[in-house]
Amino acid sequence: MPESTSLAPLSVLERVCLEVEYLARGERVRRLRQRVSLLECEQHELRGLIEERLGTLQRDLEELRNEVQLLESRLRRLLRVAQPLTDEELDAAARREEPRVTDGDREAHRHHGSGRDNGRIESMVEKNGHEATTLRRLYRTLARLLHPDLARDQHDRVEREHLMRLVNQAWERRDAEQLQRLVALWSVGEESLHSSDLDQLRRGLARREVEELQLVRRLRELERSDLTQLARRGPAHVERYLLRQEEMLRHEMAVLRLRRRRLLRLIEERRRELALRASSQR
Repeated sequence: MPESTSLAPLSVLERVCLEVEYLARGERVRRLRQRVSLLECEQHELRGLIEERLGTLQRDLEELRNEVQLLESRLRRLLRVAQPLTDEELDAAARREEPRVTDGDREAHRHHGSGRDNGRIESMVEKNGHEATTLRRLYRTLARLLHPDLARDQHDRVEREHLMRLVNQAWERRDAEQLQRLVALWSVGEESLHSSDLDQLRRGLARREVEELQLVRRLRELERSDLTQLARRGPAHVERYLLRQEEMLRHEMAVLRLRRRRLLRLIEERRRELALRASSQR
């Protein structure tokens, strides 16, 4: 009598294959999230260091650039007029010549700007202004998502401990931007595998595939960025970079100060010339 064999239905085999692939892809997504989180935190820390060392100098330089541009505009206008206008008169004339901005343009600009700043603390604080409540909510959410006790193995525990240290540092600094970035990355819900609906499993797998592709692209962007390359070269290289940047900024400020003095002198000379011309015609 031939030995009988028992074959599982195709639907059961397909479900098992889908579940195995879903779990394997989920593990890859989890590790990608960790790598992206660590790189984003590393970049955020480096940006903070750059701001601390160079921020004031950069803002002073930007103010000086704007002042030089204003003086250049005044000089160009003085070269076209026949009377020695004051600074206020020159600026008023320049405003009249600017393209008119409608209320609709202002509203569009406001919305566009708010889209760029959606990581800033203002966009995360609740309407009633309870910033502390928002920070606590972000912190607790991350603690539930990243706590080391949720680790699946020792390697996962080490990475979760590192991430929680970064979360704690952001909490101590009241850095809502950093907390929000981590929440956005880790708050993607896990789908249950207990459904017998094969179409639902396929949809869940497709969503996870999309998430994996997005994370891979983001990881590549981070790895290729100048900030990541700078951080990987070590603290000594970062320090040399900051010193070079400071030297360049101070040199540009010195050049702009010379330019400002020259423009002020040219404006004053032009006004005297116009005043003499006007007095000779009377």
